[in-house]
Amino acid sequence: MPSDPRAAFRPLALLCWSLAAALQCAAQAPPPAAAQPKSLEQLREEYAVRFFEPEAHMALARYFRDAGRPLMAFNLLEAARRGRFEKEVFDKAFKTYFLGEKPFDNSAEAEKRLLAQLAQAPDSPELLFGLADIYISREEYAQARTYLDKLIAREPDDFQNVRALAQVYEREGKEAEAARVVREWASAHPGTADSYRARIADLSEKEPDKAKALLTEAAAKFPSDGSFPFYLAGIYLHEGNLKEAERLYLKAAELAPDSSEVQAWVGRFFFKAKPDDRRALEYYLRAYLLDPDAYETEYVESRIPQLAGRLADAHLRELLKGGAPLTSVVEDPDPYVVLAALEEMEKAWGPAYTQTLVKLMAHDDGGVRWKATEILQAKADASFDPTLKELLRDKDLRRRGLAAYIAVHRWKAASFEQMRQMLREEAQLLRFDAVSALFIDGGPEGRRIAFEHAAREPHPWLKKLIEKAKEQPPPE
Repeated sequence: MPSDPRAAFRPLALLCWSLAAALQCAAQAPPPAAAQPKSLEQLREEYAVRFFEPEAHMALARYFRDAGRPLMAFNLLEAARRGRFEKEVFDKAFKTYFLGEKPFDNSAEAEKRLLAQLAQAPDSPELLFGLADIYISREEYAQARTYLDKLIAREPDDFQNVRALAQVYEREGKEAEAARVVREWASAHPGTADSYRARIADLSEKEPDKAKALLTEAAAKFPSDGSFPFYLAGIYLHEGNLKEAERLYLKAAELAPDSSEVQAWVGRFFFKAKPDDRRALEYYLRAYLLDPDAYETEYVESRIPQLAGRLADAHLRELLKGGAPLTSVVEDPDPYVVLAALEEMEKAWGPAYTQTLVKLMAHDDGGVRWKATEILQAKADASFDPTLKELLRDKDLRRRGLAAYIAVHRWKAASFEQMRQMLREEAQLLRFDAVSALFIDGGPEGRRIAFEHAAREPHPWLKKLIEKAKEQPPPE
């Protein structure tokens, strides 16, 4: 049980509101545009060529999600989210390229276009809602209410419009008005699922027993609605009935696969109430891949590496106990297992691991690629130089870029002409790796080459990165 039972139970008023909205929004989201699927090799190359563009990261992550490898998708997304793109850029790209949602346009041009269309069709629900949506996004609430009032008059049975109006009132600080419009609609539509949700929200904190009875009734009446078993599960968890809470949470997760909130809280159940690392990780990953900001008293992004790391360590111990060599363990599809195996390789280093590490420099997980490169950089001697020369011409652009770090580290000035060539490459990742390698291990001359490149760098992101490096002291 959580230390604070309210954390598991959560106010039903909030849950009724947010989950209902999430389920409806998920149902309305347009499907991704149909396109000829690209091969993994094509996506890897595009990732390197367009490394500064979020779409390339999203496409590769989406491939692994669809291939049933959510942990790899998570790592790719987090690398882009934390190390490459500002939040606004990442969030927009995630919705557009990962989830396939149509970008929301609240520009003056969009407003003008909708107003012109509304003049020809003044009762169009789509146009009225579209204009209200634009004004809500701009925080122009008085105008939003004008169109929502017209929409509610046109479609009095549609709770979506009433909910939007209530949200506007809440944003204006008029909580009483928000509650009133919801309560009046619920009273006029007593047999609907939304009416049940509104009535339950009113009862949840004041009369929880009545709320529970109403939830049980609603769950039976609306068996395909995931929100009611979800709320009930929280109540049973609060009461200490883990068996019933688990049954209801699993049912809710099945009925609401597109609700990040449901998936996150089911993950929390297996993280806190009935600890099961593997099941908790499964639901946290589902939540994250719907919404990277998914939250259940903590952001799920922080839970996932913790759980994945524990599971990987346990799995590695089992494999090693069974006699599996590290060179075969690193073929595991779980990147956390591979990273754990690499740490063991580093401790028990031997030249026999060299080719395994070279292969891992083309792994799809950036952490694995970098760890393999770090080990080679630290352990390789002159006997590795012929292989390194080949790597600097490798057809895998990701591995070729990583070879730059080893080359500059080992050869210093003798690598600079190779780095100058890499700085002229079309692939953005190669230019980034060449600049980074020169900054890290190239000394004053390497830094000068990188600074001079800024004038010729075509992409503003890398140009800005180089300019920012000028303000920082050189590495010791």
